[in-house]
Amino acid sequence: MLGMIRRPRSAAADPAAIAQGIALMLFAGLAFSLSFAFIKALGKEMPTSQVMLFRMGVGLVPLLPLILRAPKGFLKTQRPFGHVYRVTVGFISMAMIYWAVTRMPLADAAATQFTMPLFLTALSVPLLGEAVGWRRATATVVGFGGVLVMLKPSTGGFGALDIAYVVALGAAFFYALAAIAMRQLGQTEPALRTTIYFSSVAALAGGIGCLFDWVDPTPRQLALLIAIGLVGGMGQYAMVSSYAKAPATIVAPFDYSQLVWATALGFFVWGETPAANAFLGATILAAAGLYIFRREAVRRRDG
Repeated sequence: MLGMIRRPRSAAADPAAIAQGIALMLFAGLAFSLSFAFIKALGKEMPTSQVMLFRMGVGLVPLLPLILRAPKGFLKTQRPFGHVYRVTVGFISMAMIYWAVTRMPLADAAATQFTMPLFLTALSVPLLGEAVGWRRATATVVGFGGVLVMLKPSTGGFGALDIAYVVALGAAFFYALAAIAMRQLGQTEPALRTTIYFSSVAALAGGIGCLFDWVDPTPRQLALLIAIGLVGGMGQYAMVSSYAKAPATIVAPFDYSQLVWATALGFFVWGETPAANAFLGATILAAAGLYIFRREAVRRRDG
């Protein structure tokens, strides 16, 4: 899900383009879920920095068609510090969720990342100066209620919470900060430029981390590391292409297909069956997130 936010297109898309956009978003959801599954398959065998190196470095390969079609000098920017901030919070978010996904059910890991719209709504007030109406505010509170249902802290109190879930929620928080940074950069910076900067610098940061913590991969581990980068990059490419084909208001809700893919992969590969509270909480969270997105689309259209 850790893709790029694009503004809704004003021009109407034709039905064929809309169908292509939906298909691409469904594929992106599958690709991101597979990336999580490959990371989970590695378990705790690989340092997070090593996973990040392969995810971001190899992930640039599927983006080559976009890079080769880009105009000369497209990497030049007048906002280097904005990119530094976006890379920093984005790197922290990805490192946290990659650590957490090896320590919790796959469906739960995917569900926690859909708290991002809730954090984004809350942070947009102090960081962007946006007004949040009562509808979005109510949906945000309901969404966080869904999180509490998922975590079920009443049994042993908040001190009994699994640290992996806390880290996963922290990843969603930093993802929201990255989304705000992308929104601000998007006023002057093309999405491809922001993506290339993030992928390249994040791969470099992962490589530096590997200097201090490297594990020689077995053939199986190397195959999984390469697969993480390839499917992650393909998912990112598909998401960008999806938003280029059809309006965001139509295709973005299909990003929630990740919950279906992750649940299926967790069940068939690891025998994970979501608990009743996790399923209910994820449903509440998804409904709140979708409502917030629709209200955001209406506000932008009418504003």
